[in-house]
Amino acid sequence: MTETELRMTDHELLALLSMTPTESAATTLALFRLGQHGDNELLKNAGITTLMVRGLAELQGDRIVPVDRCAVVGKVLSQAQEWLEISLTTPSTKHVLFTAGSNAGAVLLSLSPVGVHDIQPIESGSAMLALGLHLCSEYLAGAAEGLPATAVVKRLRVDQEPVVAQLTAVESGDWTLRSGDESEFAEETVSPDVALDRFEAVLSA
Repeated sequence: MTETELRMTDHELLALLSMTPTESAATTLALFRLGQHGDNELLKNAGITTLMVRGLAELQGDRIVPVDRCAVVGKVLSQAQEWLEISLTTPSTKHVLFTAGSNAGAVLLSLSPVGVHDIQPIESGSAMLALGLHLCSEYLAGAAEGLPATAVVKRLRVDQEPVVAQLTAVESGDWTLRSGDESEFAEETVSPDVALDRFEAVLSA
């Protein structure tokens, strides 16, 4: 892990976002599958304790506030205007990643099933979607973990409807693209030569 990366647990993320209870923080918690724990004071207090022990939060007056890299992550997540949820799967593997972007910057979070997640800074703005598309391209076209493989990207933006695109790559023949919002999908078969371009077009709309 480099100096710019940060590893945080579920309860630390919950505690961090509870320090700045904005609408963006609530959206982030829901995306990270932590929304149902928003009122769990025991988990929040545990997170605050470990953040302070690790030097990632400190007491300032009568408030506990994040510091250093943790403060940067907290600012991005609590002010985020755009999010990506990226799922990369084969029949035997699964990876889930999230990005969050704001005027304060952007971060990439690699979700771990054991509740300890790696967070690193990335470029914000259009570069965030470009990174998500690159990760999907490497996984599908590069057959990083074999085929068949599926990439699903959910793009959320403030004051806009969510967009979801799913692309499945196979060893031979056409790929399958499903796209739409969270309630209605259209499905089509696409040539591997243009599949990633079509995938990008759906998410860029």
